[in-house]
Amino acid sequence: MNNTLARFTVAAFASALAAQQSLVLPDNHYLMESPTQLANTGVTTWWRTTAGRFQIVYEASHFIGKAGVPGPTMITRLQFRGEDGEPNVGGQIYSGVTVELGSTTLTGATLSTTFATNRLPATTTMGPLGTATVTVLPSVGSTPNNYCIDIDLVAIGAAMLFNPMGAQPNLLIDITMPTVPTGAPAAQIVPIQDTVATGAGIRGSGVTTATPASLTGTASASPPVVGLQISGPGGYATLYPARNERYGGACGGAPSTFYEAFQNGQAFDITGLTLTPDNAASPNFYMVSAGAPAPDLTKLNAVPNTTADDAVITHALGFTFRYPGSTTTTIKPCTNGFVWLDSAMTATTYYATAADMLGVSSALTARLMVCWHDFVPARNTTTHPNCGLHVLTDTSGGPGNAVCYVTWNGVGTFKTVAGPAHADYTFQCVLYESTGVVEYRYGPMMPFVAHWTATALAMHAVVGFTRGRIGATPSVDPQSRDLSLEVPFSTAPEGSAGNMGQVAVAAPDAGGSVYGGRLFGGQSVTWNAVNVPVGSVIGVQLLDVAATRPGLSLPGITAPGCMLSTSPGALLWEITVLPPSTVVGTVPLVVPHGFEGTNIYAQYVVLDGLLGGPNLITVASNAIKHTIGLD
Repeated sequence: MNNTLARFTVAAFASALAAQQSLVLPDNHYLMESPTQLANTGVTTWWRTTAGRFQIVYEASHFIGKAGVPGPTMITRLQFRGEDGEPNVGGQIYSGVTVELGSTTLTGATLSTTFATNRLPATTTMGPLGTATVTVLPSVGSTPNNYCIDIDLVAIGAAMLFNPMGAQPNLLIDITMPTVPTGAPAAQIVPIQDTVATGAGIRGSGVTTATPASLTGTASASPPVVGLQISGPGGYATLYPARNERYGGACGGAPSTFYEAFQNGQAFDITGLTLTPDNAASPNFYMVSAGAPAPDLTKLNAVPNTTADDAVITHALGFTFRYPGSTTTTIKPCTNGFVWLDSAMTATTYYATAADMLGVSSALTARLMVCWHDFVPARNTTTHPNCGLHVLTDTSGGPGNAVCYVTWNGVGTFKTVAGPAHADYTFQCVLYESTGVVEYRYGPMMPFVAHWTATALAMHAVVGFTRGRIGATPSVDPQSRDLSLEVPFSTAPEGSAGNMGQVAVAAPDAGGSVYGGRLFGGQSVTWNAVNVPVGSVIGVQLLDVAATRPGLSLPGITAPGCMLSTSPGALLWEITVLPPSTVVGTVPLVVPHGFEGTNIYAQYVVLDGLLGGPNLITVASNAIKHTIGLD
């Protein structure tokens, strides 16, 4: 131990214990591992289903950069997290795990594949060795995922004073798992989140082997993401990943479609929806309200209709179902969480895009989107013998009173690893012959939405209804709406104009092809308004640090069907007179460092009521909630 570290006394360490701080290695993986904020495949070559050993080096810049560690600090906890969006029950137990941290001059480029070489005193000073029993904790499937391996270094005597400003400024982690993990399910652990940034972004590397006694291992330029807790200056008291969420409800058009598009990592918070037609005999539009009964699991078949991935089945209703714009006697439910109301449809697309949903990109028509997501019915067949997609028409109510139940029973997701019921989700769509009512019923659902696709413009889960392409014309876009709060509301007979929306544009980091416009220190952001109605006179971009949820909808303030989703005291950030159909924001908001955890709310409104009329806000976009955080 060098003299600088020696002067950091035991008494100083004891006083610092009250100020536990956290940081993540590498320092650009606070949200998730992909530079486009889309999920990737984790790895099982670090914490394995076998015995093994690995070493990781992360360079000092991860500590002294954004984490701001100015000198000696005590590393007290070592953590690893599962792959983004993958739930896992955990339960594996590694016995006799040895854990050592060290200070080193080795870098990501100079780490050797020979374990002993990386520990030579000429380059490296190792801290105390600790031995631990490591139990893999459940992974909740969030983005970023929670830490499923959490090692208390103080408890095992392996805490180490580390100085990223010292002569050996980089961190070496050396872990050996001497035996195969035990416990249920011993055969499968969640893939551990690894790094996918470029070498300059990772500034680290690793070496790993399945043979604990081996002298050498296999080099990897993608080491696992590591969480640390430290006692001393620097780091963060709370880790706030920078993320966005759409909320509120837009207005100004005449859409028959409604939907909520969930971002990666957003909580799935819808507990039930009821779609009631305005006229059961000949529906023109739906009145959408919150709430529905729990799924009725007595309405299952003896065996599922299918457990196949990406499958559509054909079901004759036995009655005529009437919905806005048409009728059908045959439905075609898909294992990916939606129901075609047009018997000609066969698409099974596992990811949603607005162009697909609205019939812009292809001639796709009406569907009920109970939870359009990449579900895999067969994930849980070993533990849930009747899991899968079930479709059943109940005629016990007599003529004219049939009810059809479409049930996704105990299904998993594509992101779930094989094994016993890591993800177990149940939801149901119910269609009533007599009233034309549709219910979306939800049982246990994923706490957080996550999707693996790298397809640009994908929406990671969608709930709603659309007529799709109507004749030769796509449905207009109502914009995403918060269906857990912004209810009740009515759709409309399809018109020629969709609702107004807004898009956040950030620089210098655009923030990903899907999850764009995120705010963290050093970013600047502007907002574009899209689909502004022709003839609008005064358009205003509102910014606020407070929100109104549900939105404020009052005569004199908002036109019928519109709502203010910021507070009434919102800042008029940018005003445009005679706005075009697309308003490109030109006044940036520059995000300073040190505001992690602060929320910024943005909404675009048309204030033509200033020129006369009964309501101030005549048209409004939905809103965006930005959480200023870490990249």
